[in-house]
Amino acid sequence: MSSVTQRRGLRTKTGCFTCRNRKKKCDEKFPVCSLCCLSKRQCEWPTSTDLLDRRYASHHRSRHATSPTLSNLQPTGPGDNKAQVQTLCLRSESAARREVTYNLELAISRHFIEKYYSLLLLPNCHPDFYDGWITEIQLLMVEHKSLHYSVLANGASHLHFIDASSQMQELALTYYSNALRGLSNLLAGTSQLENHNGLLMSVMLLYLHGCMGRGTYTDIPRHVNAATRILTLRLFNGPLSISRLFDRLAVESVLYQIFLVTTGLWSEQIPLDYDFDARFWLQAEKLLDQSKLFPGRSNSLNSPVLGVPVTLFRLALSLKQHYQSPARQDQATLDQLRSELEEWEALVLCDHDLDCLSEHEQPNRQHRFYQDAGYLYILIASLLLDQLTGNDNRSEDDGQSKAEPPRPVSTETWQIRKATQILRRYQHDDEWKLCFIGNWPVYTLGFFMSRSEDVQLVRDDMHRRWNLTRFAQLARFINDLEASFTERGYGSGAPESLET
Repeated sequence: MSSVTQRRGLRTKTGCFTCRNRKKKCDEKFPVCSLCCLSKRQCEWPTSTDLLDRRYASHHRSRHATSPTLSNLQPTGPGDNKAQVQTLCLRSESAARREVTYNLELAISRHFIEKYYSLLLLPNCHPDFYDGWITEIQLLMVEHKSLHYSVLANGASHLHFIDASSQMQELALTYYSNALRGLSNLLAGTSQLENHNGLLMSVMLLYLHGCMGRGTYTDIPRHVNAATRILTLRLFNGPLSISRLFDRLAVESVLYQIFLVTTGLWSEQIPLDYDFDARFWLQAEKLLDQSKLFPGRSNSLNSPVLGVPVTLFRLALSLKQHYQSPARQDQATLDQLRSELEEWEALVLCDHDLDCLSEHEQPNRQHRFYQDAGYLYILIASLLLDQLTGNDNRSEDDGQSKAEPPRPVSTETWQIRKATQILRRYQHDDEWKLCFIGNWPVYTLGFFMSRSEDVQLVRDDMHRRWNLTRFAQLARFINDLEASFTERGYGSGAPESLET
């Protein structure tokens, strides 16, 4: 081997300085290794200079030779100029800043791909949904700045919650602003926007940042409205059909976000300014029902975001709106909802499947998650309708004059018995708590609980969901729920309050 070939940096992995000083084995996760994260220590990494093999640093042709500095670039004659030294230093500083920025964005992008992305799709959907979307994101973000910065905004925001880093939060908002700027440029210079996947993905990631991150929650409605307009142009101006995996994923994602933004929080007196588009919802519901991309397979395999039948989301949404809007409580509508709900209640009472597996599919735990989450949506709709129609024996004077959460009900009701049975089944199951379709029903179920052990069952489930995912949506749910628990005399078990 020639001497020139040997002139290189050290190739051994050293880990972070913190672990080396503590004589601990570092797993070399960047920017914060696992040990430093667990011990809450500052994770310090070696610089490129620390990693140089100094046996070759003195070689006059080595690219690792000491860089010019003010101390070794002093003028040697009358013709030398100190301005030249300053220019060199400014250029070095600029290059270093670009290098740091590049490495930081690389680390955040890696976190998005390896950690954050897997939390956005359901575990039992067809792998082509998962692989196809992340592959297209990685391809398109190179070309489109709006998508590039949308990815970084979500990744940095998630790292902020994991590491409690204020710098990451500042970065996330900077990336978010850059994404909006890139989106404006894209809108101004692109025709046929409905066919532009990079644009739609950017918008989807922006409303996800509002939902899961901090600081942009009130922006969600405008991003959801933009996504519905794009999908309307793309899918609803001709025969209702879906032929591409991403289109199915996008429709389900938008419907789920519409559900979350419309239901909001139970204690929310002034909900987000979002005008629910019932026509879009019904068209999308019909489109999903007749567009299975994997025919003959289960609904859960064909569903990357919703998992449970979309009808259950609509029922829960309608009953939530009726519950908190007395003017909407006309008897004919309630009778229609009762008729529709009775069929779903029968499935729960008989413990029937909500989704049938094909002969090519084997039962697994994830498929059971979807069924039990679907049961919870049915049970909550049933409890809400009982309180609306007076079947819970409330007095005539106890009408809804303002937005307020549901009232506790007897532990002897069949809905509460079934719901607590489901929660106890998954009391120590982290996979269940990672399945986000259970977030809203478990949160809402907490308001119906009247026994301290059942309150604690819901509290433990929600807190574990937060610890596993670090989604701001769960922090909002927990804070809202804990405020109600405290008011009802169950004490306070909330984690640190988060302004989201």
